[in-house]
Amino acid sequence: MLIVLSSVKDGLMNPIRNTIGYVLVPVQSGVNRIGYAIYEQLADHRTLEEIRKENDTLKDKVDFLTEENNILEQNSAELDRLRSLYQLDQDYLNYQKVGARIIAKDSENWFQVFRINKGSQDGIRVDQNVIANGGLVGIVTDVGLNYATVRSIIDDESRVSAMGIQSSDTCIVAGDLTLFQEGRLRITDMKKDAVIQDGDRIVTSNISSKFVPGILIGYAVDVHDDEKHLMKNGYLIPAADFDDMSEVLVITEVKADSFKDTNDGSDVAVSDGTAAAPAPAVETSGEDAATEESETTAPAESSPAASSLVESLSQSYQGAQASQDTETQGEAGGLTPEQISEYERNHPETEEDTAASGNGTASGEGSQ
Repeated sequence: MLIVLSSVKDGLMNPIRNTIGYVLVPVQSGVNRIGYAIYEQLADHRTLEEIRKENDTLKDKVDFLTEENNILEQNSAELDRLRSLYQLDQDYLNYQKVGARIIAKDSENWFQVFRINKGSQDGIRVDQNVIANGGLVGIVTDVGLNYATVRSIIDDESRVSAMGIQSSDTCIVAGDLTLFQEGRLRITDMKKDAVIQDGDRIVTSNISSKFVPGILIGYAVDVHDDEKHLMKNGYLIPAADFDDMSEVLVITEVKADSFKDTNDGSDVAVSDGTAAAPAPAVETSGEDAATEESETTAPAESSPAASSLVESLSQSYQGAQASQDTETQGEAGGLTPEQISEYERNHPETEEDTAASGNGTASGEGSQ
């Protein structure tokens, strides 16, 4: 309206134009301010919505990257553990091993007794040794089809026959959960003259009945004489980390297998009386020869069954020899075939009856 009135150049319209302008200008200014404010609000709202969407997108990216980073860290940690386990496998190439994961443990703080995800179907047996984190961990105590239970060397019931690798002096590594709170185990039963010193490497002994030899257990510290000064005691810092374990290696060899008798029975006489082949003769001289002769000629005790068998065989041999002698004497006496036939007609008893009678006699003697 002001624009239309402003375009009229009649002098009579000036008062009207001024009056309308005086009224409408403030109104127009107010409308402009309101419109601008609304515009700004709309612009700000649009900008805020865009920012919120962008923020949600960035949050999703952050969550994704965080999860990916966690996976990478886990993979990196697992890779480090597997590398360490591979290095441990290389350190003991003379033993066959099976890898396993720990699936449960009985203690909240340490791996005192734990279970692995391999069992009898994977070749796991009782008394197989378990290693991880650079050294001996424990021994298999129970085996299921697809799991096994391991008692670690820190358990109170654990005893490991060990020796110092520098001196070969033997000792016992005893588990002690209370002492392990300080990160140590006990070393006992060392001879007074043993030269195991602080820092010496302690490994499984070759005289152990359950642990294969040469597996690192830990390092000796604070070696000292006992109160009676008869033996030495000390402490051991385990090589393995019992605070954090995920994977282990199970040595498939069982120490008890080395104690089994591998004799195939070839040097033992069989029950049917057939004697084994004699051992090759060995030349002897002097007192050894005399001793061997006296031992050889000494009478040996025999069982009644063996004596009866020998007697029966002897009688059979004598009967066969007598029959052969009779035939020989008959030929030597000049008997003709006709005379022999006539003799057989007059004496119907045959050689088979004679042999049967002889066998019956031998059987009767044998049963006695």
